Amino acid sequence: MQLHTFLWPARIIEGFLFGALVLGVELICFSFLASSVNLSEAAKRQSLRAEQQLSLAYEQQQQLEELRDQFLMNVSHELRTPLTEVKGYINLLLEYGNKIDEETQSSFLQSASYGCDELELIIGNVLDMSRIGKDLKPLRMQELLLAVTLHEICEHVYLQDHTLHLDIPADLTVMADRQQLRQVLRNLISNACKYSPAHTSVVVSAGAWEDDMVRLCVQDAGAGIVAADVPQLFQKFSRLKRDIASSVRGTGLGLYISKQFVEGMGGRIWVVSEGVPGKGSCFCFTLRQGAATRVDGV
Repeated sequence: MQLHTFLWPARIIEGFLFGALVLGVELICFSFLASSVNLSEAAKRQSLRAEQQLSLAYEQQQQLEELRDQFLMNVSHELRTPLTEVKGYINLLLEYGNKIDEETQSSFLQSASYGCDELELIIGNVLDMSRIGKDLKPLRMQELLLAVTLHEICEHVYLQDHTLHLDIPADLTVMADRQQLRQVLRNLISNACKYSPAHTSVVVSAGAWEDDMVRLCVQDAGAGIVAADVPQLFQKFSRLKRDIASSVRGTGLGLYISKQFVEGMGGRIWVVSEGVPGKGSCFCFTLRQGAATRVDGV
């Protein structure tokens, strides 16, 4: 019996091998094409993402430039107004000083002094903004009597026909950097006066809070802040649309700097407001209690 009677004929075997070879080549080509398509799609997606990122970066840069321009315009206006007032009172005294009674002279000098204090606050905010995040000025934490600190501040805050009420325990102390705490309180009290109707009250209160903290609050009687506007309050250069369209001056730095300072001293800051005119807003922040307060059990 011949061998080919038990095995496939040679021609069939050759055809099978050739078919298998062709199929293998086709599979390799298909795999290569599929891989090429996938790579092409991935490249397109990556290119699209890069374009979107560039577009977003460009928009952010444009927004930043607009904010910067608005900030420079605001600062220019903020500085010019109190400077004009100071110069005006000084010129009046120089020209008519000998014809004005002492009480009026004293009033003019007090107004000029308040104008200088306002200039100092604005310039301080601008300088502080440039230093934030650069560790150019280390904190000098110390135990401070809040009542004493607030009375010192009141001498340098222009209340603009508002009444300031202090509800501060005489022996309540906090751990804070004196200069930064003064800047935070001056910003909050100044804002409360600017955004409240004349002849209303601004109330500053403080008391023991949870976890050995002290909570300080500045309450005004202004228009309030709606919930949708709260997230942007503490951002750099940020001002609410209603305020930009109003006669109220501002640089958009006070709350931003206050937040940075409070958090740097180990506290947090927030606002409570119903957004209802007349009910106003209450800006609160926390600082760690001083040792004397904890010992006395306040």
